[in-house]
Amino acid sequence: MKKILIVVVSSYLVLTSCSKATNKNAIVVRDCTGTYLQIDGKDYQVCNLEKVAAFQDRTAVTATYKKLAECNGSAKDAIVCMMLHSNEGWIEVTDIK
Repeated sequence: MKKILIVVVSSYLVLTSCSKATNKNAIVVRDCTGTYLQIDGKDYQVCNLEKVAAFQDRTAVTATYKKLAECNGSAKDAIVCMMLHSNEGWIEVTDIK
C-alpha cells in the first residue's frame, strides 16, 4: 500500500511539474510594437491578441499562459512600428481575468 501511494504521489508531481501553463498576476502593456503581459518586471509578447483585446493598457490581470518558441497567432502578421521593445519572448494566453 505504501509503494502504491509513493508511485501515485510521484506521478502526480511529475505530471504537474511538466505543465507549461502558468497562472500569474500581470499588467497588460500596449505600445506601437505590440501587446505584452508584464510579469515580475519582465514583458512577454502576446501572440493571440484576441485574448487580451478587452483589456486596456496598464490593466492588472491574472493570466494563464504558455511560453512559445515562435508566434503563429494573430500577432504574427500585425503591423507594428520600428521601435525596439525588449521582451522575454512570445506567450499564448489561455485564460485571462
